[in-house]
Amino acid sequence: MIKIENLTCGYDNTILENINLSISQNKITFIIGQNGSGKSTLGNILTGLKKDFKGKITINNQEINKKTSIINLRKLISMVFQNPNNQILFTSVYDDIKFTLENINTNPKEIENIIKESLKKVNLLDKINSNPYNLSGGEKQRLAIASILALNPKYIVFDEATSMLDINNRQEIYELIKVLNKNNIGIICITNIMDELTIADEILIIDNKKIFKYTKEELLNNISILTNHHLNIPLSLKIINILRNKGNSINNENDILKVLNNL
Repeated sequence: MIKIENLTCGYDNTILENINLSISQNKITFIIGQNGSGKSTLGNILTGLKKDFKGKITINNQEINKKTSIINLRKLISMVFQNPNNQILFTSVYDDIKFTLENINTNPKEIENIIKESLKKVNLLDKINSNPYNLSGGEKQRLAIASILALNPKYIVFDEATSMLDINNRQEIYELIKVLNKNNIGIICITNIMDELTIADEILIIDNKKIFKYTKEELLNNISILTNHHLNIPLSLKIINILRNKGNSINNENDILKVLNNL
């Protein structure tokens, strides 16, 4: 469990003010809000990239502050960024993940097995000796995820990690996110792609320096929640809402397709 207590932070002005909430490790949590609302700021705080804040943050009962070792923090929580090219450092997939493991003082005898297991989880084992720069956009993002999985973290923050991918590669990342969460990795997704909310369990909406927490079920039952927070309702949620009002059991885009195929 991530617990945030009395969090206030900002830059030249206050962005988040007196925030109190919890984020579960066994759920997929999405963070949404208007541009500049503080989505990435919250992600940066949770992952130790922004340390100037007031309040208290604990991750699985370990308090996170300026004194927290970056090595210990990365074993708790890590981030996948928007542009996977920014996370590539070497000319082989193997060496890219090896560098990550060496930075946390991993036993050299264990490194090869950890790398192989991490690549297997993202379906990239056959690319172990490839040049990362020759991979597709989706493969690069999966490599970034594999590098994080090698650290065996409890939580992963995805900061608009699908925004540069085409729809097919996005779907692969969505399915991977679901699998990771089923394997007890807490997932926190920061996004501007509102259609992605269909894979969420819980949604955090940042609005006017505050954070409002909803379950997906609450959102699907009342999609006007989004407009109340000055956000657009995506087409997928509009369709789900229409089909639900007609008596269909709809929770995601796959359910939409099932209904359409039966017409």
